[in-house]
Amino acid sequence: MPRVLAELAPAVVINCAAWTAVDAAERDPAGCFAANAGAVAALAAACRGIDALFVQISSDYVFGADASRRHPYREADAPGPLGVYGRSKLAGEIAAQGCPRHLIVRTCGLYSVGPSGPVRGRCFADTMLVLSRERDVLRVVDDQHCTPSYVPHVAEAILALVDRGATGTVHVTNSGATTWHGFAAALFEAAGVATPVERIPSSAYPLPAARPPYSVLDLSRLRAAGVEMPDWRAGMAEYLSSVNASSSNMEGDPCVQSS
Repeated sequence: MPRVLAELAPAVVINCAAWTAVDAAERDPAGCFAANAGAVAALAAACRGIDALFVQISSDYVFGADASRRHPYREADAPGPLGVYGRSKLAGEIAAQGCPRHLIVRTCGLYSVGPSGPVRGRCFADTMLVLSRERDVLRVVDDQHCTPSYVPHVAEAILALVDRGATGTVHVTNSGATTWHGFAAALFEAAGVATPVERIPSSAYPLPAARPPYSVLDLSRLRAAGVEMPDWRAGMAEYLSSVNASSSNMEGDPCVQSS
């Protein structure tokens, strides 16, 4: 990789690669850290060697330990990851700082639609639409507060930050906040899906990796850079437009219980 980057000499390197299977990370910490920290350190060193801006995509999962939190996290707030995945992403942030010119982008709840339409397991929104066709009722956790973020909106904001010469750490999500139940219910209402969505607590659907009970990110620094993000419902609407324009090859996300 250093040799390839040296040959290409890019001005900017954006690292979108990551281990994102949070439950599997609990079973294979070494593999998760190799992808989310070790590889990042190698990229940061290579970018330092060619004086490139290194953009590292991080996660809201670097937070979560503050169980009483009910206001958005700012960039300078102390991290407190709950599991292997969050700790690996925090280690990746530290590794990215090995490149003097770095931009760490923390985001949350990413989802988008692929060229084949919604596929179960690819993202939360896809899984909800697929399961709505397979189940009579869905039960979704309603005590994990976050901001579902539409990938094209996040990508546009990252490019805008690069164009503006931003460095350091910046939070980039859609604006507003909801729970996974709130997102699923709004998605079904907008899509005309009649499948009921019941609220459940996280304790009713235990998983290997703990999820942050609150991981909404403050966007003040992003706005100060001149970048405004659409509300999460606007991202959801664009997602549904993409679903309608794509084929219907329907094939869970952890956070949902079906029956």
